[in-house]
Amino acid sequence: MDIEENTTIGLFIANKKNALHSTKGEYKFMKKKAIKIAASTAVAASAFVAAAPVNKADAAVNVDQIVQDAQNAGTVLKWAISVEGSADYVTRPYDAYNAAKKAIDAAEKALKGASFSDQLKYEARLTDPKIQVKRAQAYIDAITSSEKIKDLTAGLVAAEKTGDLDKVEAAYHKATAEYRKQASLLDKVYGQSTRDGIRNAVKPALEKAVDGLKNEVTVHMLAREASELAKADKLEDAAKKLTDAQAILDANVLKWEKDLQKSVDDVADAMPLKVLAVSSDNKNTVTVKFSKKIQPGYAVLPAGQFTFTNGLIVQSATVAADGKTVTLVTTDQKANTEYVLSYQGTATGKAFKTPANAVDSTLTVVETEDVNLDATGERSYTVNVTKADGTAYTGKVAIQLFESDKKTAVPVANVAVKTINGSVVTPVGNVYEVTAVNGKVTFVVKDNNTDNVTTTVVPKVTRLEDDVYKFAPSTKFWVNATGGVATATTVDSVVVDTTNGFLYVGLNPSGTVNEVKYTFDSNDKFYFKNVEVSQADFFKALSVQDKVRINYVAPYAKSNVSEFILDVDVTADAPLKVTNPNGVLTADTNATRLEGTGQPGHIIEVYKGSVATGNAVDSTVVNSNGSWVINSLNLVAGQQNDFVVTSRPVGSSVPAATVNNIHIYQAYYATIASTGLTMTEKTGNTLLDIGDEINFTFSHATLATTNNALKVADGATIKLKDGLGYTRTYKVAKVDHDTVKITDIIQPTVADGYNNAYGATTLTLMEVTGITNQDNLVFNVSESKDLIVNP
Repeated sequence: MDIEENTTIGLFIANKKNALHSTKGEYKFMKKKAIKIAASTAVAASAFVAAAPVNKADAAVNVDQIVQDAQNAGTVLKWAISVEGSADYVTRPYDAYNAAKKAIDAAEKALKGASFSDQLKYEARLTDPKIQVKRAQAYIDAITSSEKIKDLTAGLVAAEKTGDLDKVEAAYHKATAEYRKQASLLDKVYGQSTRDGIRNAVKPALEKAVDGLKNEVTVHMLAREASELAKADKLEDAAKKLTDAQAILDANVLKWEKDLQKSVDDVADAMPLKVLAVSSDNKNTVTVKFSKKIQPGYAVLPAGQFTFTNGLIVQSATVAADGKTVTLVTTDQKANTEYVLSYQGTATGKAFKTPANAVDSTLTVVETEDVNLDATGERSYTVNVTKADGTAYTGKVAIQLFESDKKTAVPVANVAVKTINGSVVTPVGNVYEVTAVNGKVTFVVKDNNTDNVTTTVVPKVTRLEDDVYKFAPSTKFWVNATGGVATATTVDSVVVDTTNGFLYVGLNPSGTVNEVKYTFDSNDKFYFKNVEVSQADFFKALSVQDKVRINYVAPYAKSNVSEFILDVDVTADAPLKVTNPNGVLTADTNATRLEGTGQPGHIIEVYKGSVATGNAVDSTVVNSNGSWVINSLNLVAGQQNDFVVTSRPVGSSVPAATVNNIHIYQAYYATIASTGLTMTEKTGNTLLDIGDEINFTFSHATLATTNNALKVADGATIKLKDGLGYTRTYKVAKVDHDTVKITDIIQPTVADGYNNAYGATTLTLMEVTGITNQDNLVFNVSESKDLIVNP
């Protein structure tokens, strides 16, 4: 018995007897010998039936031969699935496979009567035939999968020829799924060259078919999935699917491109317009993502359509090329603040929150707000100072007082640091130095008001050890008004504290701003263009660049009556504008909206007709950012609707008497007509036939518009009459925004003389059903041109 046989038997005994430990290893023995065994030997071995031996010696001889037959059958099978043998990656070696299995089965049955030592010896010799059977099973399974792939590839090619996208997608998935299954089966096939041979028998044809259709199938799937997501109100996910689909359409030339584009457009059109997401750069820019194109053809939108909470003002709104992304430029966004967006006056539920300012934990000021105080007032600040390792700092700290621009030092005589850590500290110049106590510095700033001028103070605290510093919040010490302002004076700055009844205002009567504090109460009077108004309306209208006159009784006493007068007629108002819509077609309902800009606080009133007479049909107030919106106006169907928009100050009943303050908005609620109706030949003849396309050019009898897009219902038709008086009706389907395709011809009910004439130059347009524009305006046949065939 040679070494290989002894080793194999040893491993077999270990398995048979459940040895205490297992032997792991790989033994490779190479024997150089030529083996040539006829397949008939394996077949004969498989058919062998052992007769009962006369004695043990005969039995041993018979078992040895049976086992040898099994080995021979295994060898035949080995070469049948080997690239060095007869394997061709297509033929499944069923005969050799079945012969080997039967020979192994016969050998195992013969071994049942053998001695234990013979069982060990012969079963070891059966190991390799059994391995070849397993390898052959994997080889056969992989080839069987290849045959399925061939059939499925043919099915995919056939589905492509039908042009039915549902069939194409189904065939595509079946073919690619079987290919993935084969990839798993190939992992079990022995030999890299054998795996590659089986794979390459079907891979090129399938890859060619799949590569030619993967984009079409993907777009088809994405459009369907987007439709399902939209119906489930998962608009953000639906919009993502449509974006992905459109990206593929834009980047590739696809089969059935018009049909796929229509599918994507139809889903997009059916989706409700909603804000999906709002994001910010935390400075002055906000990006708003919509579920669909917001207003096709518009690159800029009125800023007033977008409003935020917490006083954030939108200054401009720009639409990106995708039509669904709007970039807003805003006023400065405050740190650690949440801003909730409203679109066209309706809260969207979408918001963003700016991050908190970064905090240097080694030097922090407890106070966080800017404060207004009376002149001669004082304010306490607390500063926590630590070392880099977090322990309390006990070194020197410097305090300086600056004006609000943080550049000019405040004269000590006017505003000074009264005490630091409870003690008076003499400054050197305007710098106060002190030793921190247990990592803390507390100081009090006091306005001495030696100049009788309002002063804004910004303290700067510096840790002298490493020159780390921080500016504390400002304190503004206001001088109280000592008298009134007799002439109209420009407002340079304004802060209103209605809770405490304080008006902090900077007035510029002669180029020099005088900042003073007025105190008011319920006894005082407020006027808007000489008309008395409420406190709330007055302060709502008051803004920078307005002009005021103040008859102030000083010093303040509750029994005194002061008069605050806003002279709006001596300053130029922001012009009244109607920004959208203006001179456009509208439909769907009998109501529309107006929006525009104007003077903040002014009252906008809309009148029906060509002059502002009678009662206004709607009104609103211009927002503080200068925008306004009228949410709905009832329109009379089928005719021109005229409106006059006026603007007037609060308290006045007369519109501002300037041309710019009156604008007319005209809306039409009517029908559409076609000024051009021509045929595009698609079928190779000069006749109007199934597959030919009809192109529309729209306008309105009175008002031209360029934003019409076809909406074509299922079963839509066009009815035409030829020069002989015969009619024919064509069923049509939408191709794109201005084109339909003939899908069927409905034969006339009279004898057909039509064929002789419908290739002529012009056919009379008799009837159109199921075709509107994007605003659902009905097609007007009487105002439309006839169909021109093959122009």
